[in-house]
Amino acid sequence: MGAIDLQIEDLLLDAVNPRFARGGGQRDILQKILDDQREKLYALAESIVEDGMNPMDRLLVLRSEKDPAKFIALEGNRRVAALRILANPTVLTGLEIKESLRKRFENLAEKFDRKQVEPIAGFEAPSRETGTSWILLRHTGENEGRGVVSWSGLATSRFRGSDPALQALDFVKLRGNLTEDQERLLDRNDYPITTLDRLLSSREVRSRVGIDVHERKLVSDLPPDELMKPLRRMVLDLAMKRVTVSDLKNQAQQVGYIDSFDSASKPSFATRVKFRPVESISESDFTLKPRRSGGKKRRPDPSERKTVVPRGVTLNIQDNRLAAIFKELKTLKIEDAYNAIAVLLRVFLELSVDHYMRRHKLSLKGKDQKSGKEYDKKLSKKLEEVVDHLVKQTNCNKRDFFGVTRALTDKRSPLHIDLLHAYVHNLFVIPKRHDLIGAWDEAQPLFERIWA
Repeated sequence: MGAIDLQIEDLLLDAVNPRFARGGGQRDILQKILDDQREKLYALAESIVEDGMNPMDRLLVLRSEKDPAKFIALEGNRRVAALRILANPTVLTGLEIKESLRKRFENLAEKFDRKQVEPIAGFEAPSRETGTSWILLRHTGENEGRGVVSWSGLATSRFRGSDPALQALDFVKLRGNLTEDQERLLDRNDYPITTLDRLLSSREVRSRVGIDVHERKLVSDLPPDELMKPLRRMVLDLAMKRVTVSDLKNQAQQVGYIDSFDSASKPSFATRVKFRPVESISESDFTLKPRRSGGKKRRPDPSERKTVVPRGVTLNIQDNRLAAIFKELKTLKIEDAYNAIAVLLRVFLELSVDHYMRRHKLSLKGKDQKSGKEYDKKLSKKLEEVVDHLVKQTNCNKRDFFGVTRALTDKRSPLHIDLLHAYVHNLFVIPKRHDLIGAWDEAQPLFERIWA
């Protein structure tokens, strides 16, 4: 049991197959697969001939009770059927199949080199029941993350790369003078990138907004300020669902949508520059300053700060190392060091809590009631004890620490202990700017009391 190398002759088709009714011998099963798959089976066989077997997919097999030298394909019956036909197209003799399809299989088999696929990677399951549990996870959706999680349209576009719609989206995100709320909308995995692609695929739409596509690159001869107007409008309208795919099904609807833009969203074609890819446009190419409502000077928005710790925040830290960490949190720009800041924030929180507990002779150890053994208290427990001590020993109100205490149990909070741990230990958890700022803002009242 476990990983195993297989030859084509070792493999048996499985009579227990959810694609069709159970039962029958090997030829009956092959006929059922042909009836069910037809051109799809040929496409799979063609892919095997041209590219080989997918290295990410092993066959899941079960040793045959009748012939221990043979293996039943619990998962991968389409591949086994395709391999059988490629290795010996005479297996199609006597089966019901279109003559044209038979000929194509025979021609394909002449190009097949079995040395390119054998030995075939497989995994021997200890029982059908065990194999079934894995197969269900593969074929019944995401199963809350236990199964195969499908890519969103945006993820697919990013993986493929060079999609004009993705280039337009990134251009607006990078240079579009967006608010944080707008940035979050464009970062959503369910952003309707395919609808944006539908718009940009229309020649009439492209001519109206001053863009074209050349070798899968979005290009324009408009000045960047003019180019941004319609692209920003389209990207944000789709993100905010002001327009949906049902509104843009045909060219007339698409053109009508573009023609409905107000003057602020329509580009001026009075000035033209040299054609260039949109992705090559830099910030220095723009001439207009970021817009301010009413022409008045805008008050600073705390959410737009560049560092985790706001300007003007001072803490009376006596410990040299913690003072150095605080200085780094105060000076490092989030966009330049978000991973480092996430780790520093967690370290600063725990070391500040530990410092307070030592100073006030609160034990950092706990004792198991059953075994009597000592253990190190978890950060969540230490944090609770520090908050309780501050409330009892000082004049502060427990409501001052509502953000911190809520974060102990609310997994959506940016200060939740599991999330802080994940920043350190989980490769796939990436800190985000607003989460890091939110984490500091919720913890700041605690830090100010600890270091008072």
